[in-house]
Amino acid sequence: MSNKQPNILFILTDQHRVDTLKAYGGEICKTPNIDLLTEESVVFNGAYASCPVCTPARASLQTGLYPHNHEMRNNTYEPGCRFNELPNSTELLSNKLKKQHYSLGYTGKWHLGSGPTEVGYEGDDFPGHGAGGHDYVQYHDYLKEHGKEVKLENKITGHYKGHWAAEVVSPVETTVEYFLTDRAIHYIDQFRQKANPFYFQLNFWGPHEPYIAPTKYLDLYRDIEIEPWPNFYDKSTNKPAIHNVKRAGTTEWKKFEPYIKHYYANVSLIDEQIGRLLNYLKEHGLYEDTIIIFSADHGESLGIHGGLCDKNFFMYEETCRIPLIVKPAKKLEQTRYEDRFVGTCDIYSSILDWAGVPEEEINSDGRSFVPLVNNENVSNWPDHVVTEGNGLAEILYTQRMIRHGHMKYVFNCGDTDELYDLQNDPYELINEIENLAYKDTLQSLRELLADWMEKHNDRVLEQYKDLCK
Repeated sequence: MSNKQPNILFILTDQHRVDTLKAYGGEICKTPNIDLLTEESVVFNGAYASCPVCTPARASLQTGLYPHNHEMRNNTYEPGCRFNELPNSTELLSNKLKKQHYSLGYTGKWHLGSGPTEVGYEGDDFPGHGAGGHDYVQYHDYLKEHGKEVKLENKITGHYKGHWAAEVVSPVETTVEYFLTDRAIHYIDQFRQKANPFYFQLNFWGPHEPYIAPTKYLDLYRDIEIEPWPNFYDKSTNKPAIHNVKRAGTTEWKKFEPYIKHYYANVSLIDEQIGRLLNYLKEHGLYEDTIIIFSADHGESLGIHGGLCDKNFFMYEETCRIPLIVKPAKKLEQTRYEDRFVGTCDIYSSILDWAGVPEEEINSDGRSFVPLVNNENVSNWPDHVVTEGNGLAEILYTQRMIRHGHMKYVFNCGDTDELYDLQNDPYELINEIENLAYKDTLQSLRELLADWMEKHNDRVLEQYKDLCK
């Protein structure tokens, strides 16, 4: 295997807040295996989702395009999604890697149509979301084959619509997370015996709702008191009305706390399974030759700003910012932090760069951050990043968020725009959109966003550009 073609393992979680991780300042949630990986990795502080919705973000990972360009703008089979099956184009990550002679594997959440084997991966087809993986026949076949039965007890619900949480009282080996890790080891074990390098993508359904976790991990959090988020009691003065679409019917912190404990417990379960997989790589001499990427499709709200739940319709840090931790093939001696902005589409470009695809053959809305991982002198890296929103489910709604320096501007079409100074207001409590002291800053950000729209063929520019005059 040449130095230009390392093995690549991409571990992706779903709806994962950065503040669950020690690398990003998390103090409560326990993730010892990710912490250990972090010690040998580059941690990106300014990584943002292309869109805080599952299908659009995941399609960006496979195409390198923002949702307005790949046109899977909503979750599949919902309004505004032109394609319900990811088109099998030559530019897909799988097809580009295949040309580089990679063995390609995939298991876990897909949410881009029928399944990854339709576009060239070996692995498991799990269309849709599937109640966190619990609905799929392959999982239940695994349980039967191993003489196991999953048992869920102490189910709770009622804080927000149909969202729920539960305790797994059967062994950890009965969890979906354990099953998926077994599948990943199964495929990688086959790939390692071939001459070609491998690309494998392990996609956990968690910690996305339903928040399900074993007793072992709930016990870590069951008896502790979690303080309210610093922005939990936000009265949302001068904030967009569209936010209320995802607001719970309660603003009592104690109603949210049990779900947060289940959320943390699921993250700890995922962490344990990541540790299993990394130990497998080490035991078989693969770890040193494998680039490991850990990230998420988008974040999660869990009651921020007066009871906001789920994601989208708001562009707060908790939902748009994503973890991104990269261990190079030649591991680092200690953690290195990278503050420059990167996004989902950059992950696509970087994977292809590591695989040896020439820069001119990577057609993406992003660019490779491999030089940043390699600590090279990069003088022309973009000083901003954009997240787009197009609504969710039956409600279509146009939003664009741009981060530049310590400022954030959000265009909410037909609603109140937002402007936050994250240096002075890190929890986004004060919307400065009407503050004359920020007038020039606002104008500059609006023009920067318009330039981004033009460069990225974003047709929203036609309706947006009047704001910049």
